[in-house]
Amino acid sequence: MAKPFLELEAQIPELVKANSKISVRSSRMNRPLEQYVLALLTKILVEMDQERFVEMLYTITKELTINGIKANQKRVFFEDEGLDITNTEDYEKGIKDYSKKFSEKMADQYGRRCLARGVYIHLKFNYCKDGLMVEVTNNTPVIKAEETRMREKMKKSMGYSDIAEFYMDNMDNTEGAGLGIALIMILLKNEGVDPNLFRIITYPDKTIARVEIPFTENYVSIRSGELADLN
Repeated sequence: MAKPFLELEAQIPELVKANSKISVRSSRMNRPLEQYVLALLTKILVEMDQERFVEMLYTITKELTINGIKANQKRVFFEDEGLDITNTEDYEKGIKDYSKKFSEKMADQYGRRCLARGVYIHLKFNYCKDGLMVEVTNNTPVIKAEETRMREKMKKSMGYSDIAEFYMDNMDNTEGAGLGIALIMILLKNEGVDPNLFRIITYPDKTIARVEIPFTENYVSIRSGELADLN
């Protein structure tokens, strides 16, 4: 049985001292999950003497979690509406219906539906003295059209250092997820972190969003496949 976040939060100090790998699963975004993520990141970063990254990493983790949960709930919505998300016509119709019908109340309902169907996001925090990785996996794939748009937003945001400027230049064609991706890239750049350490990796059965924060010059990114401590 899943443990309540209040109980999990009470275990954070012990977890951080005993482990360098901590993970949690959820099918919906709510206040308890937000509080747990903030408390966990704060404890890890204080332990690593890297408190300056708390606000940035919390914002990024929350954004990635929301994006993953929304993607999963959108999949379930399409299934409930009898629409094929991979079919162009069904996709266009489904997105319009989703935008019109979906609300905060429905998000909570669809969170429970996702849970019942085994659809979730898996949040993973791996850290050592040289760096930290936050990874959000949702166990549904991203369709090609959405992946293409995400890649375009990642590429375009490399040229910006201000999220408001990005929004003003792209307000006609930037949906919530696209703006969130740009926000992550810009936050990393403004903290002096290489934005290439933010990655979105797609598989036939899942989507992984990963961000890495080096603490020292000795950090070797997972992207290179050489950081055993964070693998």
